[in-house]
Amino acid sequence: MNTAHSAKPNQQTSKIKQAKNVLYAQAGGVTAVINVSAAAVIETVQKHPETFGKTYAAVNGIKGVLEEEFIDLTDISEATIAQLKYQPGAAFKACRFDLDPLEHNPAQYQRVLEVFKTYEIGYFFYNGGNGSMVTAQKVADYCSQNGHPMTCVGVAKTIDNDLDFSHCSPGFGSAAKYLATSFLNATLDVISMHQTSSKFFVIEAMGRNTGWLTIAAGLAKDVVKDLPIIILPAERPFNEAAFFEKLDELIASKGYCVCAVSEGLVRENGDYISIAGIEHTHERDYVQLGGVAATLSHMVGKHLNSKTHYAIPDYCQRSASHMVSKTDWQLAYDAGKEAVYAAIRGEHGVLPVVKLTSSNPFSYEFKTVELNIVADLEKHVPDNFLTEDGMDITEEALDYLRPLIQGEHGAPFKNGLPNISPIHFTPVAKQLAEFWAIK
Repeated sequence: MNTAHSAKPNQQTSKIKQAKNVLYAQAGGVTAVINVSAAAVIETVQKHPETFGKTYAAVNGIKGVLEEEFIDLTDISEATIAQLKYQPGAAFKACRFDLDPLEHNPAQYQRVLEVFKTYEIGYFFYNGGNGSMVTAQKVADYCSQNGHPMTCVGVAKTIDNDLDFSHCSPGFGSAAKYLATSFLNATLDVISMHQTSSKFFVIEAMGRNTGWLTIAAGLAKDVVKDLPIIILPAERPFNEAAFFEKLDELIASKGYCVCAVSEGLVRENGDYISIAGIEHTHERDYVQLGGVAATLSHMVGKHLNSKTHYAIPDYCQRSASHMVSKTDWQLAYDAGKEAVYAAIRGEHGVLPVVKLTSSNPFSYEFKTVELNIVADLEKHVPDNFLTEDGMDITEEALDYLRPLIQGEHGAPFKNGLPNISPIHFTPVAKQLAEFWAIK
């Protein structure tokens, strides 16, 4: 793989002269490579002692900042860094927690400022998706406006691939590789059984309101030619009559049909087809999606009077350490490294994103965009990636997807299983009064 990256910082022209401490934190849904970005941040910081002092990690993201749950990574061992490079999940524990609006809860912001001053944090690297960048921006703005100038840089990640302004999101390629591989395997199972048993199989992909992971199932067409497939991304409303018409055509010609559906598929009136639950907080409701594959499977079973099957990979698609894309691994490492370079250059309130420099061979570089521009935006699957009926993908989509799943960089195995036992860190002794993020 040929990659290009933004220029390394010039220490002579850096705006930042005095070494200050670093805080790294993880937020939102995890990926199979989020800890690769953590390792990159740590290693790159270590190479620049003239700029950076101690390195800390917050446990449970911004919640850990509020509650002063810190780990000192300054003297982290090479063995632990090596393990981070293939460890799934979030080694420092991510969170589904955001700061309240300042006018609703000023105490949260005052606490963040107090913690940052106490630990002399001059650099904050927040590893998350578009929603997490809102929190990063809030922290950066408040601290800087209240007597504690600091540099805040986002570190990109999300399996949803919905990070705007970026060619792709670190974490997506590995999730796509896992989902497409699982879908392909199940397809071969259906092929072998459809004449006497199930004629329909559907897999449900994460992604909320975007269908990037859903269309990744279409990569199976590179292996099984003329695959009778229906792809239902979140970007197109579900037309039941059109769906059953295409289903009947495919089964009549091939004897079976396989399907990939977005968890966020909506009916033509805009309602989600399936909601797993709603988490109520004092600021907002968080809708947990899931179950649309089961709904479709039951509908098709009744329609065909035939046995059907469905699968919901759920956490498996975002944490498959054995199925990491080498391309995605490198993207995740570079995302962490480029965030540190941006900080050294004196850039503040920014997020390094992936810019494609060549499609063939696949190469890229990182460019920074302002956090307040990218925060809370969603990049959707473009129309030219979908067929006219909205139930399959085009060659343009396949051309986009293929480079992102190339190569294998899975975890090493021990005794027949991935060697990914949890990493245990020693917490830093607290210096401040107790504070509860959630009361």
